[in-house]
Amino acid sequence: MPSPTILFCLDYYYPHVGGAEVLFQNLAEGLVARGWRAIVVTQRVPGAKATETVNGVEVHRVWTGNSRYLFTFLCLPTMLGLARAADLIHTSTFAAAWPAWLTAKWRRRPLVLTVHEVWIGQWNRVSDASWLSNLAYDLLERALYWWDYQNYVAVSKATADALRRCRRRIPAECVTTIHNGLDYDFWNPTRYSVNAIRDRLGLAKRQVFFFSGRPGNSKGLPILLQALAKIIPEYPQAILVALISHAPACQAGLKRALALIKKLALEDHVVIIPSVKHAELPGWVMAADTVVVPSLSEGFGFAAAEACALGKPVIATNNASLPEVVSGHHLLIPPNDADALAAAMRRAINHDFDYVPPRQFLLADNLQKHIDLYAQILPSLT
Repeated sequence: MPSPTILFCLDYYYPHVGGAEVLFQNLAEGLVARGWRAIVVTQRVPGAKATETVNGVEVHRVWTGNSRYLFTFLCLPTMLGLARAADLIHTSTFAAAWPAWLTAKWRRRPLVLTVHEVWIGQWNRVSDASWLSNLAYDLLERALYWWDYQNYVAVSKATADALRRCRRRIPAECVTTIHNGLDYDFWNPTRYSVNAIRDRLGLAKRQVFFFSGRPGNSKGLPILLQALAKIIPEYPQAILVALISHAPACQAGLKRALALIKKLALEDHVVIIPSVKHAELPGWVMAADTVVVPSLSEGFGFAAAEACALGKPVIATNNASLPEVVSGHHLLIPPNDADALAAAMRRAINHDFDYVPPRQFLLADNLQKHIDLYAQILPSLT
């Protein structure tokens, strides 16, 4: 019997780095290690080859002029050709879902959709785009869930609940919660220095808060800066190290963040670093006294889970998936509340945290649950 073949249609894949990219790279390579065939169709990013095999995964990258919206259309010929050999197509929100759905219908293949996050009804609250753009995004997202899929994979229980609320006719048995997995060997605190980054930046005697992500509203950076300004008169040693994406799509948010830093007179209390390579990220997290994840919405919350894996105390908002991801020493606060965040930062400086036993989200569990789902959809695999 030939090896089962899964065709992935994804907005981005390696070497592009992000939470979703790491998730699918681990999944695809895990399938190959189990004797499956994994094919990925994705956007071609600068410096990447059009086609190559990466750790056994066949990767086909489509030129899009760096536009995920053009990918929706330009990937169709590649998808239709490769789908002939596929047993199942797996895609994720957002831009890749439409060509995957059309290909699945045309080639009569089962289709699985991974839902990273649900923003229906929240776009104006969490997005930095104009109201008109947010209206369009909301309508497009609603339309996405009216198409038919054999199964919807939610990356957290909170995402599964949000998905059921946004489209009530989805049968409960068609929604599967599979938490994202972490590589705990990679996120092992014994592998990294606590002082390397602190010494490099001259932060040995500072109280370091750490943030990483996009500079806009959805990740809560403006609220974090406001909270930092509130505690500086009491704790002038406090400083925020922020790893912020400098990608073209983030430039407007970055400009607003820099303006807010100047307005709040935080120039001596904020260090902004462009996003670093994935291999370097644990070293930056290890430099923190406390990691802050003040997101307005999180589908899973990689930043929080990774910090907990490294044993770092975390301040996070108590909404969406974060309460089910955060563990160890932590504080949970209401979203979009600078006063509550400032109070939590004061508690952190005084080492006053709540505690729950550590939680782990293993790659092996993520892989096995996907294999179980594929086998459920394709009985011939069992």
